[in-house]
Amino acid sequence: MTIHLLSADHRTQGLDAVARLGATAAHLGPDLMGAVPALRGVIVLGTCNRLALLLDAPEAVAADGLRRQVTDGLARRADLRADAVDLTAWCGTDAVSQLFATAAGLESMVVGEREIAGQLRRAMRVAAEEDTLSTDLTRAVEHASTTSRRVAHETGLAGNGRSVVAVGIDLAARHLPPLPGVRVLIVGTGAYAGATVTALRRRCVTDIAVYSRSDRAQAFAVGRGLRAVADVELPGALEAADLVITCRGLGAPVLTRQLVAPAVAGRGRVSDAAAAEATGRRPLVVLDLALTRDVEVAVGSLPGVKLIDLPSVQRAVPAAEARQVDAARRIVDEETALFERMLCGRRMDPVVCSLRSHVAELVEEEVARLRVVDGRVDAGDAARALHHLAARMLHHPTVAARAAAEAGRGQDYLDALNLLLGVEIAADLREAATPGEAR
Repeated sequence: MTIHLLSADHRTQGLDAVARLGATAAHLGPDLMGAVPALRGVIVLGTCNRLALLLDAPEAVAADGLRRQVTDGLARRADLRADAVDLTAWCGTDAVSQLFATAAGLESMVVGEREIAGQLRRAMRVAAEEDTLSTDLTRAVEHASTTSRRVAHETGLAGNGRSVVAVGIDLAARHLPPLPGVRVLIVGTGAYAGATVTALRRRCVTDIAVYSRSDRAQAFAVGRGLRAVADVELPGALEAADLVITCRGLGAPVLTRQLVAPAVAGRGRVSDAAAAEATGRRPLVVLDLALTRDVEVAVGSLPGVKLIDLPSVQRAVPAAEARQVDAARRIVDEETALFERMLCGRRMDPVVCSLRSHVAELVEEEVARLRVVDGRVDAGDAARALHHLAARMLHHPTVAARAAAEAGRGQDYLDALNLLLGVEIAADLREAATPGEAR
């Protein structure tokens, strides 16, 4: 087994390229499994700043050939030329290290953000539902989650709610009065919606409504103490809101100029004095956190609207402290080495299973030889069966011990016993062998 990681992200390929490829993510795992028969497993991780493919393939599969097949498949789905799909590739230990660094937020737009770890776990659940999840990919993602928690616990990177959502809200706050008095409308109930509610609550925002075209708004709102907005209520909710945050990213804008313009005009015609004071002199701030825009670009040109999109958030991201990043990188290196050792151990699983099966067969054969009278076995018969079993199990090791000594490899045999039986038992056996006998 070899783990491969192919990725397009905000730093290397840019947000536009990620958006084009991200639009192909639906059902991508099963399609890749069908197009590339050598694959044993696929996890597709799509976020606001990356599309990453975690692949499990046999060791005999060449990394370059696998990358080419996957790239060709993505190009066809995105209706692009193959040479226009530029994926960064890692293989083996490098892929594991990159996965762990990604889960720890070290490759995120906001270094140290925690949302990515949850997104990775959700991607694994989707892979399980689509039957593209392999055992080794499961182990890799679980260990990546462990690495993420360790980085969060042992460094300060995750402090102060570092995330794309947090940076976006702080950017929006520059154009708003104190946030505790702001009315917020969240559009979408996807992966970022929950993080958005959490970030708003941390800033003491209490007036939060949620709208979703998928009819999930009611369930999302009830579970979080929010107000759900129906389709017919959306224009009024836009008119009343001070801050609109969109986080759907389903490929087509949900907030169009045609929808938003009347709401903005209505904000200037509020007759109620309190409402006029609350909304009349404020811009409508729209924060679009979706990779594939939820808000038409033309909305930003409307008078009284301040549109903040993902590239704007990217430019506003504060730099992480180098010392904390270095500490996180060391943790990733340690956990990568630990995972690789674990994988090496797992490669012996078939041997262990075969060994257990062999011993179980011997036991069953001895049990079959026993005479059972009235549901009982004579103690003497049981003892003889156990002695016979021990003799059978020790026959080959005994013959091998003598053969090793005759070949001058007695010490090699004793060293092997140390590995097989453990230090204490092997030490007793070493004492039983004179230097000449172990030669």
